[in-house]
Amino acid sequence: MPSTLRLPKVPHQQDLVRSLIRYIHSDRLAAGDRLPPIRTLAERFGVTGSAVRDALIQLQTMGMIRILPRSGVFVQSVNFAFLVGALADTMDNALVQADASLFHLLDARQLIEVECATAAAQRRRLEDLLPIRGALAATLAAAEPLDENSSTEARTAHYNADIRFHLAIAELAGNPVLTTMLRSLLGLLKPHLLQIPWSPRRKELTVNAHLELFEALHSGDVEKVGVRMKEHTGMARDSLLRNMWSSPDTPS
Repeated sequence: MPSTLRLPKVPHQQDLVRSLIRYIHSDRLAAGDRLPPIRTLAERFGVTGSAVRDALIQLQTMGMIRILPRSGVFVQSVNFAFLVGALADTMDNALVQADASLFHLLDARQLIEVECATAAAQRRRLEDLLPIRGALAATLAAAEPLDENSSTEARTAHYNADIRFHLAIAELAGNPVLTTMLRSLLGLLKPHLLQIPWSPRRKELTVNAHLELFEALHSGDVEKVGVRMKEHTGMARDSLLRNMWSSPDTPS
């Protein structure tokens, strides 16, 4: 049953929205449960009825509740999947508008990937590794034909397989916000990554790095996974920067 204690007054609209979210979680309301009447909520939070109505409209826009005329207000979702979806829709535009440099994108990618990899190693069960193993197999197969003369289609096929591998690790970490951010970062890096030539040495290092990363994840060695991911993303960073400096379009 919902508690009857009056909560502290909420002076600002966004504070009221956050308080309503906390109320839904703290009172363990589930999808389909009905919220108290607006007058009751107004008394509870020490605000006007119109303030509560405005806050409820915001929550409905966010997808957390549903307002049914003449029936009441009902919980629609008690998680924040709707916010993650909104983040996915806006992340790319936000990063472009921020005019982040390539260095910033690479640094952010490494931070997120190392964090996700170590969290995945902590959480992992052997059955959880099956999607990652499948993505690894696809990545290795796509890398096999690559060389200095590989077509754009072949490079793109490897990129897509490689991204599935990295995102599968991120998803195992269990933080959909970090996964969404990583997906956006990798999308912005894609045009640059596709330009790096595939020398035999690069292919050897890349294949070995993927195998070592998966083996560390399989063994559940959290420290080793973090080290391997940092080395792997660092190698990609170095290759990308070397290719950029050696580009004929780069001023000498």
